[in-house]
Amino acid sequence: MGEYGRHTKQQVRAERILDVASELLLRWGYKRVTIEDIARQADVGTGTIYLHWKNKEAIFEHVMLREAVAVWRELLQRIYADPQEVLVHRIMRSMFLIVRKRPLARAIFTRDTTLLGKLAQGNATKQTQSLMNAQEFMQLLRDLGLLRTDSNLPVQAYAFSATITGFTLIDPLLTEEDQVSLEEKAEAMAQTIRLAFEPEVLPTPAILQEQAVPRLTGMLEQICEYCEQQIRERTTR
Repeated sequence: MGEYGRHTKQQVRAERILDVASELLLRWGYKRVTIEDIARQADVGTGTIYLHWKNKEAIFEHVMLREAVAVWRELLQRIYADPQEVLVHRIMRSMFLIVRKRPLARAIFTRDTTLLGKLAQGNATKQTQSLMNAQEFMQLLRDLGLLRTDSNLPVQAYAFSATITGFTLIDPLLTEEDQVSLEEKAEAMAQTIRLAFEPEVLPTPAILQEQAVPRLTGMLEQICEYCEQQIRERTTR
């Protein structure tokens, strides 16, 4: 078998191990899962796992980074397919739907300590989130004409974060009768953002394509590249 064949086989094996680790993480939580559990479910020896990662934490940081990349890549695909996806109410609606349909992504973006344990506050999470500082991101959106500029930026960032957090975390506080469909939740959040945070007159599609799309996709591509670099640093082979 040539070098390429060996490399491909190792990649396939590593992806299978990561898939198993993701399933066990969602089923049992970080604290309960062991290297032995992962090896048993993936039908490999524990030594094989250590060929790819130095310890349990490195495996699950890889799992989380891989999931984050998947989320950002899906969001990028939506923007490339429709430039109006960069409108704040549209991009947040898409993010909401993407994350809600991926249980692991939801745990990561809500910092679910019950499921993720110390990973929720770990380096992989903090470093990834630091690339999208809330106020810097919102200043960019203001500069592009995508957010109102008639309020103080820190206060606007606080109100925006509180809005997103509310829509993300409110479900357990509601009775069954008060629940609505996922699509209705996403639409309600989008409408709230449109009315509360965006200017009355939005940039034209031509301006979005020329100015907003390159800036926002460039930022998201940079985040993906950073996550992929972090993955390489956590992988021994």
